Amino acid sequence: MKLYRGILAVMLFSCLALAGCNEKNGSGTSPTAAASAQTDNSLNNYIAMNNELSGIDGLQARYDSYLALNIPKAKPSQALQYPSASFDYTFSQYAEALKEKRSRPALDNAADELMKRLELVKKDTASYEQYYESAAYKIDGLEKGRAADAQIKKHYVEALQSYASFTKALNVVYKEAKKAELEMLKQSGNNYQYRKASSMYYAEELVSLFGGEDDLSNAAILKAADEIAGQLQTELNALNEEYQKIKEKNPDASADVTLISLNSCLKYYRNFRESKRGSDFRFMVDGYNNAVRSRNR
Repeated sequence: MKLYRGILAVMLFSCLALAGCNEKNGSGTSPTAAASAQTDNSLNNYIAMNNELSGIDGLQARYDSYLALNIPKAKPSQALQYPSASFDYTFSQYAEALKEKRSRPALDNAADELMKRLELVKKDTASYEQYYESAAYKIDGLEKGRAADAQIKKHYVEALQSYASFTKALNVVYKEAKKAELEMLKQSGNNYQYRKASSMYYAEELVSLFGGEDDLSNAAILKAADEIAGQLQTELNALNEEYQKIKEKNPDASADVTLISLNSCLKYYRNFRESKRGSDFRFMVDGYNNAVRSRNR
């Protein structure tokens, strides 16, 4: 997903419960057992990569921080700090993906190309972070920094272009996998996990409708969002019923963070529809992202 400055917030992807996440179902057994025959779990690695790169300290944010230095017009007397862009977690997740029997050519190729571009951004950090951190630019009058400025910007722009291609390919595969996950959970008879995954699906559909600030006042998009919000309410009601059954059997059962977070997501969506405030929209996205984080742990 893209990171939009201002009114919009970051949206995270949820790992697939049947393809490698560690969340346990109501019976206490991992749902990954149901998909033991699967041999390619690289999708979750790609999701994790995306979640770092789209985050508040992600690729676009790092580039914006670098642009803010305005090196061509900066003065050596200024306090200049190079924005570190190593993305170690992304590189570690990519290394894990390469260990899998990768089977999605379009997505795999997009990931490979993205990492080639990110490698150049990472090398720029290795070369110039120390230069700025030690204030060596005060000694050479920022000569080295100005000489490298065009190259650094070029590497960022190319990485962002590759990232856009990667997210496009990831979205296609991700949506197909989510539908398959829901069907497998439905067929498994585990209504608690099915309702939880279905709630996540509709919450993600709701948040992902909004791609830019103009969408927040687009009548057609808001109408579609209202319909999805209604479907999300239905699923959350069903999820709450399943959770209450668990609580009846085990009063000490821990709170369902997904249920709590998605209730918050829906609450702030409705607040946003009344107030039109960007802060309510951000709180809506925060509720969804909190649910994602709880399921990705």
